[in-house]
Amino acid sequence: MFAEEELRAAGKHLAIVGPAISQAQIDSILPRSFVGKEDLVQSFLRCNGGSRTPKGCVMTGGNPAHRIPRNGLGKMQLEGFMSVSTDLNDRMLPFRPIIGHHATMLRMYDAVPEMKAFLKQNVPCAFDHSGNDLCIDLECGCIRFTAWEDYRKGAVEIASDFRFFILKYWINPEPTLESNF
Repeated sequence: MFAEEELRAAGKHLAIVGPAISQAQIDSILPRSFVGKEDLVQSFLRCNGGSRTPKGCVMTGGNPAHRIPRNGLGKMQLEGFMSVSTDLNDRMLPFRPIIGHHATMLRMYDAVPEMKAFLKQNVPCAFDHSGNDLCIDLECGCIRFTAWEDYRKGAVEIASDFRFFILKYWINPEPTLESNF
């Protein structure tokens, strides 16, 4: 579970945050228990979505030179987190609401069996500096990187749980593939 100093350290990296929410709102869109859910809840109660830069969130990904390929995850920079909203149509700009973005992904990949199966078990919760989604597995709690141009190759697990994800990619933002907290 996050220590108070870890939560404060994580908050220092946010340039912009979303509106306050309750645990009931989080549970309404993420009802299942999974490893690390308590840490995810603590984090989202403190800051409902957010990014390192005021123009982060939906403004990322414009420069193709910044794209991170599956084999370049050591250079990935976590830009921010999606927001929790119980309204599927809530835009809450500049944040992408988790359920709205998940619904969009389901529509986009309706005819792609691999992605439909992936999206039944995984929900987007964060994004990198090039606009790739980072999804949390609702069964095991691991975080997966999804490079949508390579979706047929499957997602890549980058963290075993939400706390490890925050420590490795948010608080200590220069990840190395050898890092082991």
